[in-house]
Amino acid sequence: MKRRNFIAGSSALLASSGLGVAAATTDAGRQARFDHEVDLVVVGSGTGLGAALIAASRGLKVLVVEKADAIGGTTLVSGGVLWVPMNRVMQQEGLTDDRDDAKRYLTRLARGQASEGLIDAFIDNGADMLEAVEHHSPISWRVSRFMGAMPDYHAEWPGARVRGRSVETAVEASGALGGHLISLLYEGCQAAGVEVWTSSPAERLITTEIDGQRQGSGIQVRRGNTLARVRAHRGVILASGGFERNAEMKAHFLRGPSPYTLGAPGNAGDGIRMGMAVGADLRNMNECWHLVVYKALAEAEGHVAGGAGLFGQVDKTQPGAIVINRHGRRFFNESGSYDASWQSFHTWENWGDFRYGNLPAYTLSDHALRQNGFVAGCRAGEPLPDWVLQADSLEGLAEQAGIDAAELQRTVERFNRYAAEGRDPDCHRGESLMDTLGSGKPEDTLRPLGDGPYYLAEISPADLGTSGGLRVNGSAQVVDVFDQPIPGLYASGNTAGVGGPGVLYGGGGGTLGPAMTFAYIAARHAAGDGA
Repeated sequence: MKRRNFIAGSSALLASSGLGVAAATTDAGRQARFDHEVDLVVVGSGTGLGAALIAASRGLKVLVVEKADAIGGTTLVSGGVLWVPMNRVMQQEGLTDDRDDAKRYLTRLARGQASEGLIDAFIDNGADMLEAVEHHSPISWRVSRFMGAMPDYHAEWPGARVRGRSVETAVEASGALGGHLISLLYEGCQAAGVEVWTSSPAERLITTEIDGQRQGSGIQVRRGNTLARVRAHRGVILASGGFERNAEMKAHFLRGPSPYTLGAPGNAGDGIRMGMAVGADLRNMNECWHLVVYKALAEAEGHVAGGAGLFGQVDKTQPGAIVINRHGRRFFNESGSYDASWQSFHTWENWGDFRYGNLPAYTLSDHALRQNGFVAGCRAGEPLPDWVLQADSLEGLAEQAGIDAAELQRTVERFNRYAAEGRDPDCHRGESLMDTLGSGKPEDTLRPLGDGPYYLAEISPADLGTSGGLRVNGSAQVVDVFDQPIPGLYASGNTAGVGGPGVLYGGGGGTLGPAMTFAYIAARHAAGDGA
């Protein structure tokens, strides 16, 4: 049986005597040694910490390598909520779930971009993941209290639940809980003996070829000015985030522009490209986790953060605001869940200049909202930024923005006529439980626009991160282009092409729930427990 070691993408071939030997011989005959040996390497310290925790609890020697100078990744700035159907936390609070319902709901969410095997793996392992993480760390879970209930984002669909599938750490704190989740996972990892290297970007996978088939055996990591070659006897889990900070990858993979992101600064698709270099297949690469932002805030900050991420998404949902495109027409439900709004910007016009008809787009607000709510993230009395257009009339506002004034007037008149009746037959705003933040009252988001002055602020599609990546099977093993698992190589989170699974969120925590679940599955499989 002939074996060859090589660093993917390099020309140097290294011959090895076996997976358990930390030395290799190059074709020039010189000895090349591994600098470090562990059972499992996890690339990424966001939800990857969950994989490290589970693997270490099963007796594996685990190393986590993190590109940034601090742990946490995008999870650190998230809400820290996990969406997990069939979880037993909700059962403890007297709530019920049903596997058939969960699968029916998830299948519709997937939009044909997740296999049945991935959906089944998520449903069948999520609850166990929560219990295992709670058992091996200081984390205690509870049903999420956000919005009082945190319903599934499409609660009107068959199989949805109005409460219970979103869980969070039982920590009393203001703001996002992502930091608490990371700190508690890290505390559990420390207690389990997990080693963590920060400021240590992974650069190449080291694989072994056995009878023509590649399998993971280690990783090349840059530590300062030196390269470290790490042997991983049980494999490598790639959990290094998506490609949201890689403009070239976004341009060539996403279905439309997403110029701004909340994703961690280091998320440039490193893990995905490393997997591609050893023959991994890809899935769901046309998708991301959706968001709407104020363009000027995002430009000023250099990326989506703070007000840019929050205000652009929330302000448009208020009574007294609508969103219009460059033609002066509405084109989506302004209060719809953020996971299902991004695609609406990308309607293509195949005439004239050949461009997106809904870009640019704007949030239009009336003066009553300026006095009683938020415009461009500003309360009444706070000065508006200079990028907000203002005019006493819709005609004056349209002239400033270069929008067809007559079309804008028709749009507002039609919207007002129906909003006065408490309905929106054009975009169905106020019909979903999520539109009203759980109240079920259309008037909490829907009212006619009143008198001027009027305010116009440009918004843009953006993302919380990309959600496509390396194709994995139900055991979180990376699969090659010939449908064969690459032994010893796993992926989870936004490095894997799982999504939610598929295109849309299940509910609050629709990214972290699947990410943590497949991290758990990968760790168990690497430890020899199955999945």
